[in-house]
Amino acid sequence: MQKGDIVRWEFEAWTLGPKPEDNELIETTSESLAKERNLFKEGAVWGPAPLIVGAGRLVKGLEGSVLAAEAGKEIEVTIPPSDAYGDRDPKKVEIHSLGEVLRLPQYRKGEDEPAPGKRIVLGNKAGTIMTIRGGRVRIDFNHDLAGKTLKYKYTLKTKAETPMEKVQAVMEMHYGRPGDFHVHVHDQHAEITVMEQCKYDPQWMLTKLQVVSDLREYAGMTKIWLIEEYIKPAEKTEAPAVPAPATEAAAESNVPQGAAEKKEEPNKAE
Repeated sequence: MQKGDIVRWEFEAWTLGPKPEDNELIETTSESLAKERNLFKEGAVWGPAPLIVGAGRLVKGLEGSVLAAEAGKEIEVTIPPSDAYGDRDPKKVEIHSLGEVLRLPQYRKGEDEPAPGKRIVLGNKAGTIMTIRGGRVRIDFNHDLAGKTLKYKYTLKTKAETPMEKVQAVMEMHYGRPGDFHVHVHDQHAEITVMEQCKYDPQWMLTKLQVVSDLREYAGMTKIWLIEEYIKPAEKTEAPAVPAPATEAAAESNVPQGAAEKKEEPNKAE
């Protein structure tokens, strides 16, 4: 593989324990394996996933392996902590006041409460709550996989060759499922109509900057249009109510019996 290639790969990632039965699956593109290991998520996209080779988005030990890999060949690589997420650093375990944690947006309304095991972002750092005791919260700001040896088993399946394939892979990689975006590519120009939920997702504002950068650098696009469509719903018009016509029979039914005969009799002078 060459740096900058856009490929689709199938993989499974494990953390290694002291014994094989202690190994834990942490991520996979296989739906059946995810179900077997209780990692299945309804609505997730399964099957070969897009990847930009050599873009620095994989851990060091895996990035080097993928660069040297051949398409179609299954590869297994074991990665020590030094080439993955590093060793755990005791200095990254910090004590904060419970009041400080309760001021975070997710707890401010009182609909949720901090508890051990929950992930939070405090001071622009992501961490995991370890303990809560006496108004003090112990938070581990190490990466979840720090100190872990990883094992990856993967296969590079296909390589994006055409501009359309590259643009679609980049969009899928960053946001959405295949087909959620309407893409038109002509020469080095890409016109992309974004999916409905992007319009109301604050995260999209940040994501689209990375999308544009990748489309320029790895898909070779020189002009990019990201289109948000807002179509006014058709107004509903109600047909005017048409009164039911009165029938002659109905009209006659309201005339008292004998009234018609009396109406026809002429007045008699004495």
